[in-house]
Amino acid sequence: MHICIFQTGEPLHIDSGNYRPMRAMLLTDELLKEGHKVTIISSSFFHQRKTFRSKSFEKINIQENLSIMLIPSLGYKKHIGFKRLFDHIVLSINLNKFLIKNKKFKPDKVFLGYPPIESSFVIINWAKKNNIPIMLDVKDNWPENFIEAFPNFLKKFARFILLPYFKLASYIFNNADSISSITNSFINWIKSVQNIQNKNFNESKYFVSPLVRKKINFNKKRQNEAINFWQKKGINVIEKKHFSFVGSLSNSFDFKLILNISNFLITKYPNYIFIICGTGDKYKELKILFNNKSNVMLVGEIDKYKASILIKHSVASLAPYLNNQNFQNSIPNKVIESLENSVPFITNTEGELKKMIKEFDNGIFLDKDLNGIEKILDLIENKEFLNNLKRNSFNSYQELFNFEKTYKKIIFNLKKI
Repeated sequence: MHICIFQTGEPLHIDSGNYRPMRAMLLTDELLKEGHKVTIISSSFFHQRKTFRSKSFEKINIQENLSIMLIPSLGYKKHIGFKRLFDHIVLSINLNKFLIKNKKFKPDKVFLGYPPIESSFVIINWAKKNNIPIMLDVKDNWPENFIEAFPNFLKKFARFILLPYFKLASYIFNNADSISSITNSFINWIKSVQNIQNKNFNESKYFVSPLVRKKINFNKKRQNEAINFWQKKGINVIEKKHFSFVGSLSNSFDFKLILNISNFLITKYPNYIFIICGTGDKYKELKILFNNKSNVMLVGEIDKYKASILIKHSVASLAPYLNNQNFQNSIPNKVIESLENSVPFITNTEGELKKMIKEFDNGIFLDKDLNGIEKILDLIENKEFLNNLKRNSFNSYQELFNFEKTYKKIIFNLKKI
């Protein structure tokens, strides 16, 4: 079986650096194990690094059953902005050119990562025209989260202006043969956008596939290199006297939560450090925000091994996602990675994360008034409290986010359509 995977905004097999694989790479590797042929179509622009893999159309053969087709686009510097929208429009135009030119390219099935909206629209129409079954994998609630960037008094106007995007999203959702998404809340949102008049949904079309990743296994040498890296930064990670954030330094996060927690803890426990790792639009802003904060360290970009050892030995991980609908509906992969390592997480995000903490007791939720912040002292002072959260963290990971079960389900449904 020949599967085409379309996915932007993720690392690919051709990217240098120790990036942790995401959906496209993970699904590809599992399909290859079963003997299937895979073609990945992606953007020539590398979202994580904000650099170009190629400036033109380029096909790269990785192995006999795996090739990657890069589609050129404009690129952008910020996660959120008009230039990113223009980039996605150009990407969709060039993707359409590629599909028109390569009429013989007809895979058996398509696995389509959503967003972007424009490219998804192009692929859906091409797949319908060629009678190719298509599975849609929804990981963000575009265009709903576009509206979050507008002040409250402009939100209705923004929704009106963005109506064509909502129409496109509805069309895409209605014309996919199968839809996977990361939580039930996301699936409910998808159904609301579909706007089927009689609400007679075919429930077998939808299934949950969380953003799980393979556990990182690295040898003694890699482990020692990672530990030595942190020692050179003045951090003995094995002592477990740090809280960690690893991710993009973007407008997706409320970093003032980390500032408030660090201020709360510094008087009584000044030797406990808050380590923030990553690059992004807000790096300079965070340098100013945490200036002269002796218990906060900004490290910059790190590879998956240094990130894994840091998270594994954290008191807790930090998940200060914005309280918008997108993150309220989501359980991000950074939270899942924390649970995988038996590390509880601290968040201020309502919705799925708060609900999971309430059900599994695997983290600490702080509301906008920081109610519950005294529990962070319990993480340090009360071993029984911490060990209970750690135990619950791993148990919830095993129950909800098992890698093998998740990808077997995706492939089963992909074969079925």
